[in-house]
Amino acid sequence: MNSPIANETGRRGVRKRTDDNSVSRGRGKAAAAASVEVDQGSGGSLVQQAIRAVGNYMRDNGLRPGDTLPGEKYFGDELGVSRAVMREAFGALGALQIIDIARGRKPKVSHVDGSLFATSIVHGFNTSQISILDVWEVRKTVELRATEMAATARTDQELKEIQDIVEAIAMHMDDPDLVSQYNAEFHYAIARASHNVLFAQILASFAPITRIATRAAWKACTTKAMKQAQVTRHKAIVRAIARKDAVAATDAMRQLFDDAIRENWSRLAAHRFSFDPFFDQGQRPALKA
Repeated sequence: MNSPIANETGRRGVRKRTDDNSVSRGRGKAAAAASVEVDQGSGGSLVQQAIRAVGNYMRDNGLRPGDTLPGEKYFGDELGVSRAVMREAFGALGALQIIDIARGRKPKVSHVDGSLFATSIVHGFNTSQISILDVWEVRKTVELRATEMAATARTDQELKEIQDIVEAIAMHMDDPDLVSQYNAEFHYAIARASHNVLFAQILASFAPITRIATRAAWKACTTKAMKQAQVTRHKAIVRAIARKDAVAATDAMRQLFDDAIRENWSRLAAHRFSFDPFFDQGQRPALKA
């Protein structure tokens, strides 16, 4: 595969070179030749320019998640920069979860991951830049559309997963910790069933705040009837999705949000939440097969 990179890095001119032995995508076809222009006019440090060059390489060669990238030496030689510069660039790309780097293995293109956005949201919340209401307004807007799409796009397997999660909520409704985890998974599963990867990533990024706010709201449900009412609202969404009734599913999701805000807003607004920016996903029993 021909994978040339042409550029100038800083004040150092780098000759365009074609490397016939560069990494192939393993799909039996060569990627398009890539020409990456990184010159002084593009601005930024050598590391920033190297980061852009790697990104351009992935784009111009049509790489997909899981595809292998050339190593630091290849890019260093092509760009005319030191291994130290490329090591820092690769480290930054790894931290941003744009590439997957592991000791002893070649770097690979990463899948889209909402965890970085989640960390940013948690930071914003911890520093009073983002409120619970901000989160709920965005979630409601996104989830109404995601639910509408999921009702018509979902597969039978995706429907079963959503149904199993709601049954788990009902089974563990006396345990706020488990309910908060299953509830976050419920909303994420619906977003996934919309078959729009961005909906799923946005919902995943809200998961830390969703879990803790749900836990606080569920603890306020002091009677079995209150808890059962919450379960019933979730089941109404599932029934509509099962019927592939997009209008009813959207209405049921809207009702869930409106009721949650009406019943819990004053309590949640007054609650002082604390989030770990390096949150874990929590532990809970596996769903039934």
